Amino acid sequence: MSPDPAAAARPANLEDATVGIVVSDWHSELTGAMLEAAISTLKRCGVENDDIFVAHVPTVMELTFAARQMSMVQEPKAVIMLGCSSQDEEPQFQSISRSIAHGFTELNLHSDIPYIYGVFLTSTLAEARYCCTASKGSECAEKVLNMVNMMANLVVI
Repeated sequence: MSPDPAAAARPANLEDATVGIVVSDWHSELTGAMLEAAISTLKRCGVENDDIFVAHVPTVMELTFAARQMSMVQEPKAVIMLGCSSQDEEPQFQSISRSIAHGFTELNLHSDIPYIYGVFLTSTLAEARYCCTASKGSECAEKVLNMVNMMANLVVI
């Protein structure tokens, strides 16, 4: 029996989905705003409060480990990683940036769920304040909806 093309075109929602969010507490005034906006957007998309799992980590370096652990324990449909770091306050910034990008890529390549990247690695703290707005948290939550929809609409021909 061939798949119903109309069913494949229907947008998914997140009513029955669990979503993980791992947030760095480094610059919590920035990451906290992104977290609140992400949660608010997920709820607007139908995710129940009890289906949103949040884990806090000290810095951006722990994000990928915590995201992987969350995916294995909670089995969410997607995991959002939120954080920020700036070069002007971190001597090992280049190494940290490469490590986070590599870890994020590995998670997405070797997992059955999408990991959404909401990590801002900027030159200065002023740039981080400019980039790490609540709207970025909302954008990450919207990407969850898009990715869950994409996965639901994959059709093997």
